[in-house]
Amino acid sequence: MSKQVILCVDDEVIVLDALKEQIQQGMQDEYLVEVAEGAEEALEIFNELIEEGLEVPLIIADFIMPGMKGDALLQKFHEYNASSKKILLTGQASIEGIGNAINKADLYRFISKPWEKEDLILTLKEALKSYDQEKTIFSQNEELRELNANLEKKVDQRTRELKELNATKDKFFSIIAHDLKNPFNTLMGFTELLLGNLDDYSTEKIHEFIGILHETSRTSYALLENLLEWSRSQTGNLLLEPETISLSMLVKENILLLNNNAARKGVQLINNVPEGTFAYADINMTKTVIRNLISNAIKYTEEEGSISCTATKSGDMIEVGISDTGIGIKPENLQKLFRIDVNFSTRGTADEGGTGLGLILCREFILKNGGDIWAESELGKGSTFKFTLPVSS
Repeated sequence: MSKQVILCVDDEVIVLDALKEQIQQGMQDEYLVEVAEGAEEALEIFNELIEEGLEVPLIIADFIMPGMKGDALLQKFHEYNASSKKILLTGQASIEGIGNAINKADLYRFISKPWEKEDLILTLKEALKSYDQEKTIFSQNEELRELNANLEKKVDQRTRELKELNATKDKFFSIIAHDLKNPFNTLMGFTELLLGNLDDYSTEKIHEFIGILHETSRTSYALLENLLEWSRSQTGNLLLEPETISLSMLVKENILLLNNNAARKGVQLINNVPEGTFAYADINMTKTVIRNLISNAIKYTEEEGSISCTATKSGDMIEVGISDTGIGIKPENLQKLFRIDVNFSTRGTADEGGTGLGLILCREFILKNGGDIWAESELGKGSTFKFTLPVSS
């Protein structure tokens, strides 16, 4: 740490030499002592010291000097650096001059010539002690102001987050209420028809009704399953437990699970994820993401289409892609995906319903695992949903 500087200003060299010698002795060389024989030289030295990053806690100036008097000089110094302590040194100062130095330069003390060495050193030590105390107080106040400012920012940020969270939950429950209502209306309507008119329907018609009821029940179950997982993630009950997982195996498991749904539309599911492709992520969250993305791909792929799953390593991340030959997504709708504040859904190629909740859940799970998720699509030419996960170390 650089030494602090005491600046002495007097037009008499003998006075400057005496001041410098007594200060160095009395302060035991703890401070550097700079001297100037006039106001202009003093201001130049002061500016040079400041430019060098040195502190000038104390300035001692004679009152009667050619050109600029001591009170005016101290006023200049006060304008440059108000924290420096100023001492006026003279035996000829007027009341007006001292008053001017007090009012306009925050004069610390007035020392008469000739001075007593012990009195001089005691006064300087008191001034320097006062400077250090004020510096400490100023630093503490700055820290407090910074802490308060940071606290206010955190409070504002948290308030905004809570507002957004409440708005998100409101939107979420609005989606759920709306989209659960439709399948239950379907279930109640067709069961009522069957209960009241079973004998009037042919076996073929009854079979058709049962198919509709089954598909509606399956859709409702998938919606409730996503709802449960989303609510658990929001309440903090869904813990992140990352481990080394085989992406090829997870894709294989999900293809087996969803193969019947795909087969009903003649859609082929292809696993092109290489064996030995491992990620470091929560296995249950990753299963949910893959299941939702393949299920969505089936929904929006026309009959006799195909869906392929791939994975490639890029640096310390693995990029998984689920591509379909389906109907694609309009460019203006791509940005609406993964957003709960936009109620966006499209009917599937077999008129399957959806809420978009699955994609919202996928985004949340991928972000929790340190990855990213996005979609690439061209209307009429299919879509590819991609997400990244950390590579297993």
